[in-house]
Amino acid sequence: MIQATREETLPLDVTLAPVLPARPPLIPDEPPLATLTKKPIQHRSIFLSDMHLGTRSAHADLILDFLATHEAQTVYLVGDIVDTWQPLSGNWKPAHHQVLRRLLDLPRTGTRVVYVPGNHDDFFRNYAGAHFGGIEVELEVVHVAADGRRYLVIHGDICDIYSQRSPLLERAGRLIERIAVGVDVAQRHVLRRARQPEWFGIERAISRTSAVVRKYDHFEERLADLAKSGGYDGIICGHFHQPALHDRLGTTYANCGDWSGNNTAIVENFDGRLELIWSNEEPAFEPPLSRDYEKESELPLAV
Repeated sequence: MIQATREETLPLDVTLAPVLPARPPLIPDEPPLATLTKKPIQHRSIFLSDMHLGTRSAHADLILDFLATHEAQTVYLVGDIVDTWQPLSGNWKPAHHQVLRRLLDLPRTGTRVVYVPGNHDDFFRNYAGAHFGGIEVELEVVHVAADGRRYLVIHGDICDIYSQRSPLLERAGRLIERIAVGVDVAQRHVLRRARQPEWFGIERAISRTSAVVRKYDHFEERLADLAKSGGYDGIICGHFHQPALHDRLGTTYANCGDWSGNNTAIVENFDGRLELIWSNEEPAFEPPLSRDYEKESELPLAV
């Protein structure tokens, strides 16, 4: 296999976040995942964001499956890995602990891990420039791909007008979303226990609402302009829970998506080509969304 050159990490401006999050409860170490008979898929780089560990919506089992079946020379954690906006004790599960253990183990196996905190784990922005267990913490980094293209890697909340101008409104919206997700999880559990088909109406409504809000927010344009103004070939981000990979805005725009609904990641192949990977072959709410947009002669944000 062709060996790729090591990427550069160029720290940019540092900002401090004064809020100290609650610590996750201590959980005994879980046994390691069963050894896979199939070799993991190899990538040059993997970009993951918005795991929101510590919330009921986090799909920790799918994250573990992905990490067990995909490997890379460098893994970028593009923010909102642990959600510190709410107490973790009630929602922190053993599977969440396993995900953290897996991420912390990566540097010991020779994988370079770069952590770019987001707004839900902004406490860790206090430690920009530091290393923890081999994990590099930076506010923003520049990733140099195998083909020489340079990408700005940033969580993305810096270009979110709701986050920057109306943080209380954003938190209220997130609270409503968490309540809706909680109701969705509960109703699915009841339907499974009753051996009835699962209903995805709430998940579709959340995704549709988010897509409509973000479409008229023009966040993709602002992030693309940020990349172009810095002379980069593209931008790789998270935050908006809208997975995408395109160059319609005059530069490459790559959004990692999330692991609380879409379950997606951006990967770089050894030739420098970026790819958007869905952990589910067909997300439960994607077909209805696509059909709805077609009826309205609009295109969905996700690509």
